[in-house]
Amino acid sequence: MSIADLKATLGAAIESARQGRRTLDRAIAQAESVTGEVADVLRGSRHAEVIRTHSALNSAQAEVGPTRRRFDAVADKVGDYRSQLG
Repeated sequence: MSIADLKATLGAAIESARQGRRTLDRAIAQAESVTGEVADVLRGSRHAEVIRTHSALNSAQAEVGPTRRRFDAVADKVGDYRSQLG
C-alpha cells in the first residue's frame, strides 16, 4: 500500500466518523422528541415498567456526550495522523 493509498483510506475513515456523528445526532434529536412526549404522558407513573424505561433512557442519555466526543476524537486523531504523512 502506498502513502497515497493510506491517506485515501484514512480520509475515508475520517468521513465515516463524521457520518457516524451526524447519524448519532439525528437519532438523538428524534429520540429526544419522542421521549419528551412520552415523558409528559407518563409523568408521575409509578408502574415498574415505566420506572425501568425512565432509567434506561437516563442511562442512554448519559452516553450521548461521551459517544459524540469519541466520534470527534477519531476524526481529529486520524486527521492529525493523515496530515503528518504529508
